Amino acid sequence: MKTGASDPFAQDDQDGQSNDSDEPASHTEQSDQAKNDEVEQVNKEENPTPSGSNTGQFDRSDLPYTLRRDTVKDERDSVHQLFVLDETDDKARDAERDLEDRFGDMYRLDAREAIYLAGMQNLDDAESILREWGYDF
Repeated sequence: MKTGASDPFAQDDQDGQSNDSDEPASHTEQSDQAKNDEVEQVNKEENPTPSGSNTGQFDRSDLPYTLRRDTVKDERDSVHQLFVLDETDDKARDAERDLEDRFGDMYRLDAREAIYLAGMQNLDDAESILREWGYDF
């Protein structure tokens, strides 16, 4: 506190005088520091630290991909150009529509990548298609 200002929280001693003058300076400094620490703690609770710090606060990377990205191409650095047969294109479009019926509006790129990943998880199916195309001769 400023010199000469009265402390509204100070208790009067038995003589009717404030304890401020009787307290050692270090106790007043400790009291002020405790108040500052308390204000700092409230500020931390109201304004959490940004993610990335190890404080147990919200981390955006914990969110599912569709919620943590800003654009459909976020985190997608590789481009796979794929030429397909007309029949395959028709089936891909049907599969994309089926997925949209199940999940609602979605990005076509998400549907395509999910279908692509599903194919990689089912290599036995890919093997049978390749055999139909003549790869087992």
